[in-house]
Amino acid sequence: MQLTHCKNCSQPFKIAPEDERFYKKLKVPHPTHCPDCRLQRRLAFRNERNLYNSTCALCNKPMIALFPEDTPFTVYCQNCWWSDKWEPHKYAQEIDFDRPFFEQWGELFHKVPMLGIVNDRQSLVNSDYVNYMTDAKNCYLCFAANYLEDCMHSDYIWESKDTVDCSNGTALELCYECTDCDKCYNCNHLTNSQSCSDCTLGYDLKNCHNSFACVQLRNARYYFLNKKLNKEEYKKRVAKTLSDPTLLEQTQKEYEKLTYKHPREYTRQLRCENSTGDAIKNCKNCHDCFEGYGGEDLKWVINFPGKLKDCYDISGCARLELSIEGQAVGLPGYNIRYCHTIINGGRDMTYCAFTDGGREQFGCVGTKKAKHCILNKQYSPEEYKRLCKKLIAHMTETGEWGEFFPAELSPFKYEETVANLYFPL
Repeated sequence: MQLTHCKNCSQPFKIAPEDERFYKKLKVPHPTHCPDCRLQRRLAFRNERNLYNSTCALCNKPMIALFPEDTPFTVYCQNCWWSDKWEPHKYAQEIDFDRPFFEQWGELFHKVPMLGIVNDRQSLVNSDYVNYMTDAKNCYLCFAANYLEDCMHSDYIWESKDTVDCSNGTALELCYECTDCDKCYNCNHLTNSQSCSDCTLGYDLKNCHNSFACVQLRNARYYFLNKKLNKEEYKKRVAKTLSDPTLLEQTQKEYEKLTYKHPREYTRQLRCENSTGDAIKNCKNCHDCFEGYGGEDLKWVINFPGKLKDCYDISGCARLELSIEGQAVGLPGYNIRYCHTIINGGRDMTYCAFTDGGREQFGCVGTKKAKHCILNKQYSPEEYKRLCKKLIAHMTETGEWGEFFPAELSPFKYEETVANLYFPL
């Protein structure tokens, strides 16, 4: 076990033997920042829910974007950015080994047109006011979510339908104000509950039906404030409570007292093995991971809706393997290192941003299905490998190799980003 100190906050952090093996496998150096500072730096590149009315710089049509009208960046609407109307390689730069890499990458990042909003255009139907979304139909103000239909005002939910004001859930239908819930139908104001239907106001319910203001019940039906009623009594009491504001307020207070009486789990994990973190499901050997499912051999990963393996320090990802320090990457991805916003997958990508697929790219921005490119310039496979090796040696000398993009290169104001939610300044 190696103890080191964070380059940013000076706090000590450990590098465990399994971390050493992982970094060696990816051929990257040890991190110089602690896990929290690494997370803050990545999230500073993620504007998740601040939307603006803007105008496409190519077609001049109005659009919804993550960037305000007066942004210094060139921003294209979904249709234009994904089209063949512009050529990313037009902005190609030669590598200058006399200058820091991040300085050169920052120049390229400011020149290449930005995607106005981070969605998979082809899989969205009637869902303009959403961000970090794929596979959605008739959705409005939903963020960092996938596989939805007729949902509103929700974030980090997956495989759900007819759901409003929910967060961190899977397989929800006709649900309202539910948090950390799974496989629920026609439920309102539930927290940390699974496989429930027709329940209102509940905490830690499992396989419950027709329950009102209940806590930590299992396989229960027709319960009110944790007391068993027959079907007719239950319906009458619920109807009376919902029709009388004073009685409803009294019931809510009694429910709050119930929540304080019952012990709580130290972590919310479902079908997990050898894992630490919170709000995770179907995981194995995942440590310090949060808000996701279907992961194996992960560390410091958050917001991951399925099929992840061998990944460290990732924020927002799916169908990803053998990757490190990424923000919004995958679908699918393999060997993605120090990248952000890799759309529609990629393989063997290093220090890239806003790319659409492709493989074997280093320091590219906005490329589409490209291969063997550095700073958007095309090379032969042999020249690409030679230059990558030389560039890594150069970045090692400048102290840049193994670091995520500096926060000052983010296209967003800090207060617009998710970093400000977790690490307010």
